[in-house]
Amino acid sequence: MNRRTRFTTMTLVAVMGAATFSGTSQGANVIINGWGRITADLGGGALVWSDTAPAVTKTFTYWRTYTGRASVRGSRIGTVNKPVTVRTSAGLPKGARVRATGTTRGFVTIAPGTTFAGPVIWCCDTSATEVVVSSDGRSTAPHPAGAGLDGSRVRWIAGGPGGGIIGGANPIENDLGATSAPIADNPRPGLASIATGVAAWVGADASSVWIGVPADDGVHDARQVPQGGRITSVFATPSFVVTTVRSGRRNKVVRTAVVAGSPRAVWRGAGTPVVAAGGNAIAIGVGTKVLSSRGGGRAKVVGTAKGTVAAVATDGTRVAVFERVTRRVTVKKRTKTVKTTTGRIIGRVR
Repeated sequence: MNRRTRFTTMTLVAVMGAATFSGTSQGANVIINGWGRITADLGGGALVWSDTAPAVTKTFTYWRTYTGRASVRGSRIGTVNKPVTVRTSAGLPKGARVRATGTTRGFVTIAPGTTFAGPVIWCCDTSATEVVVSSDGRSTAPHPAGAGLDGSRVRWIAGGPGGGIIGGANPIENDLGATSAPIADNPRPGLASIATGVAAWVGADASSVWIGVPADDGVHDARQVPQGGRITSVFATPSFVVTTVRSGRRNKVVRTAVVAGSPRAVWRGAGTPVVAAGGNAIAIGVGTKVLSSRGGGRAKVVGTAKGTVAAVATDGTRVAVFERVTRRVTVKKRTKTVKTTTGRIIGRVR
């Protein structure tokens, strides 16, 4: 395993105690300090999330991406476990992403930046230890744009000066069986996603998404599907791919079937949406509104967040939201306003 010297990865329990920064569970909520950049996924009976933000010390500033995981039963979120953090002084990890991989397999996360590739991490093995399946310190290294679990194999899509590649590895320490193969086009930063049997990415043509079947020797049966505007995010599931698309002064959320079929807009509006997908559903957050779309139908309101929506997630049945809120706290007789991000199950897919 090759770990870059300017990155450190470790369990948060070993660093800061009971996952204080990655999130603590309070009743039915996850509480995260600050308003970091959040991504989330819900699957296998667990909610996972990443939280990227600068960390300021007395002498310097570094950047960190914390990733947390908690079991979900009904609308209640359990204890946060198996948290992982990536720290770097190389710059903000702008393309951090996390995907749930089931109850026993945890999650796959990436934390690339503008000037560095960053690691691809799978969490966790039977000893609750994360595995860095890819970490390339070369200045010309491909930057991961998206990752996930394809069956029992971690896969990621990356782009760089040498073009696009799909990487793969078994999440087993010292026996990764890593592979790398070229793919069509050069993925744009943050615009790629992996699910079981599906790879999706956006290349030079920012208005089209590539969809194909991932393998160790490349992506098979890849097709390029126009989305009707500039794509701003991509989220793959085993049966369909979701994109957010900017068209003129408005945005839309588009669902494209993996096998065939034309793209279908399930939501249109002036706000900037955040999306996730699972099962046969799409979760959408816009401003303080949380919506869902089932089976390609028009999005319907699930609920209203208590603050601006930072991220959403769905397993096809439930919808989770991460909302930015403020609260007043008193410490040593002094009251101040504190920014927090709250994660909770806001309702069911409609």
